[in-house]
Amino acid sequence: MSYPTSAREIVAAIASGSASPTEIAANVLQKLDGPQEHTGVATLTPQLALNRARAIADGNIREGDLLGLPLATKDLFQIKDVPCTLGSARLTHTPEATSDPIAEVLNRGVVIPATTHTSEMGLTAYTEPIDLPAPDNPLRPGHTPGGSSGGSAVAVARELVPAALGSDGGGSLRIPAACTGIYGLKPAHNIHGGRLAANGFLTRSLDDAALLSGVPSPWENSEWGFVAKQDPAKQPLRIGVTVEPFHAATEVVPHWRAAAWAAADVLSDAGYEVVEVGSPYDPAWPDYFQIFGDIMSYFASKLPGREYSQMVRWIRQRGYKLEKAQVMQFQRQREELGPKVAARWDIDIVLTPTLAFDPPTIEHFATMTPERNFASQTEWTPWLSLWNLTGWAGLSMPFDVTDDAFGIGSKRHPTSIHLGAVRVGEKELLEVAASLEVARR
Repeated sequence: MSYPTSAREIVAAIASGSASPTEIAANVLQKLDGPQEHTGVATLTPQLALNRARAIADGNIREGDLLGLPLATKDLFQIKDVPCTLGSARLTHTPEATSDPIAEVLNRGVVIPATTHTSEMGLTAYTEPIDLPAPDNPLRPGHTPGGSSGGSAVAVARELVPAALGSDGGGSLRIPAACTGIYGLKPAHNIHGGRLAANGFLTRSLDDAALLSGVPSPWENSEWGFVAKQDPAKQPLRIGVTVEPFHAATEVVPHWRAAAWAAADVLSDAGYEVVEVGSPYDPAWPDYFQIFGDIMSYFASKLPGREYSQMVRWIRQRGYKLEKAQVMQFQRQREELGPKVAARWDIDIVLTPTLAFDPPTIEHFATMTPERNFASQTEWTPWLSLWNLTGWAGLSMPFDVTDDAFGIGSKRHPTSIHLGAVRVGEKELLEVAASLEVARR
C-alpha cells in the first residue's frame, strides 16, 4: 500500500479518515529501521510512536494542527524515558522530563518515530557525533550532511520522514538543508537574554515549511494549478544580492556564486526590485562575528562539566576567559546590530549563496586543530550567523545550476541559496521562494 509522503498530505489524509495514523507511523518506523549512517537516527522510538498513533486513531488525542504527522526530532531535545546522546556516546543519558520544544510539537499532535543525530552539544556545522555513526549525505555520499541538525536533514532528504525538528544557532538548520538539497527555515527569534538559536523544521517543500512553521502556504490553487501567491496592490519587495562573504576572507566557488546571481535574475524578471548590496557591517563597528563566537563560547562554558571532545573543550575554554560584564556589553552591542544593518541596507530581503563551497568529506573538519576547525567552518558558511545575531528569519532553499551558467559546460551542480529577512518575516520569505520556483518550471 502506498501512503502520502508530504506533511500536508499526511495531515489531510488523517483528518479525512482516508489514512490511519497507526499505519502511517508503522510505515515510517519501518523505513527508519536501518543503519544509522543511512537514516540519521540516534534512537528509534517505536513504542512511543505507535502508542501515540493509536491514541489519535482511537480519538483520545484530538487536538493539534499536525495531528498524526510523523516528525523526527533532533537529539538535543530531551524526551522523557528516551535515551538522549546530545551528540556523543559519552553524554548519553535517559531524561526524566520532556523539554519544551518537544512538548510544543506534541501539543500540535505529532507522532515522534525517532530522534536524529546531531553534533556534540550542537556546536559544529557538521554532524559527526562522538563515538557514534556519522550520518552520510544522501546527495553527496561520503560527504558531510552539515550540522548541527545533520541527522534530521538526512532522514528528511532520504524521504524516511516527511519533516524533522531541528535548531539553528549559527546556521544549524540552513547548512544541512543546503548540503542535502532540502528546505531549512530558521524563524525569527527574540535575541534578548543572549539567545542565538531558534527551533525550526527541515522539509522537502515550501508548502510543508509553511505548514510546520504555522504561516500561510506560499501557494494558491488556480485553474492553471498551484502558483505563487501575489498581492497586486502590494509594493514589490526590494531584494538585495551579494556573494561577498560577511565573516571570513574566503573564495566562493563559481557554481555557488552562480546560483545566487541566477536567482537574482529570476526575481528581477518576476517583478521584484533587485539591487546589489555591500557588506552589512561598517568597518568602524565592533567585530560582530567575534561577538557571535564569544557569546556562543560563553554559554558553552556554562554547560555541566562532562567528558567532552577536544573541539568542545576548546570552545568552552574560550568562554572561560570572558567575564559576565563583557558578555552583557556584547549583548548590548548585538541588540544595536539589527537597526544598524537595516539602515545600511535599504532592502526587505538579502539573497546570498547558502555555502561558499560544496560539503567536504566526512572527517574533513575533525582532522584539524580546534582553532583551524572553527575558522574553516566559518569560511564554508560565511553569511548565516548574521541572522542569529539579529534574530531575523532566514531560509535556505535548493537552487541548482549548471556549468552553462558561466560558459564552461552542462554539468549540474546541486546548490542552494539563502533568503535572509531584513524587514519582513517567514511568510514573505516563503512567498519569494515560491516565486523563484514557479519561474523555473
